[in-house]
Amino acid sequence: MFPTATIVFREIIEVALVIGIVMAATRGLPGRVNLVLAGLGLGVLGSVVIAFFTESISQAIDGVGQEVFNAAVMFTAVGFLSWTVIWMKTHGRQLAQNLKAMGQDVVSGNKSVYVIVGVVALATFREGAEIVLFTYGMLASGAFPLSEIVIGGIGGLIGGSIVGLMLYMGLLKAAQKYLFTVTSWLLIVLTAGMAAQGANFLIAAGVLPELYPEVWDTSAILSGGSFLGETLKVLVGYTPRPTGMELVFYTGVLVLVGAAYKFVSAAPKSEKTPAAAE
Repeated sequence: MFPTATIVFREIIEVALVIGIVMAATRGLPGRVNLVLAGLGLGVLGSVVIAFFTESISQAIDGVGQEVFNAAVMFTAVGFLSWTVIWMKTHGRQLAQNLKAMGQDVVSGNKSVYVIVGVVALATFREGAEIVLFTYGMLASGAFPLSEIVIGGIGGLIGGSIVGLMLYMGLLKAAQKYLFTVTSWLLIVLTAGMAAQGANFLIAAGVLPELYPEVWDTSAILSGGSFLGETLKVLVGYTPRPTGMELVFYTGVLVLVGAAYKFVSAAPKSEKTPAAAE
């Protein structure tokens, strides 16, 4: 439940930031709320289409190829989430400036009002697609039932919407840096865990070797079938009997994405993103 809430919370905040900047930059424009809502609706619709075809493809290749497909979904989500964390860190300021300039051009009549619909739709679709891939990966892992994933998603949606509104109103300005830094590192750990689970699927399909069948066994301390064990499985990729290949994928992604994030964080101040993008 918590992993789903975390990812949905972060993605909803990013959509809310885009919407907030667009709304602020188009003040005085007639019908701007309807335009934003139209873009939001199109983005959600696109995400629903992605969800529909993901399930359809999964059912179409049911059998030996199921593990390969699940692994592909996992690694696609890993790529999306890693890109989100690093790109938002390095290009947050530029994104905000471009959105403000776009809003001013729309208000002045230099750009069509439908640009607003496109910007909001693309932002919503991108974040929605990441949520779809992540939640499908959770379902494929078998760690949580659909009901808990849905509850976690609803909680993340509500929490992200509230925080996004508060950011727009300037009520959390001082806490923006810490909010996005903490959620960024949570996403990095989630990403490493998903990479390890993707490797597990490929091992089960016979595509990858185990390297070492059982590096350690902590099942006596924390069973993988317990509630805490299942929660940690999705949250940090916990498994009581990891194979060598799973550890290679886990540590590799954790080190590479974590190092990339730290590298862009150490960039000169003039090139750093604003607190809202950290």
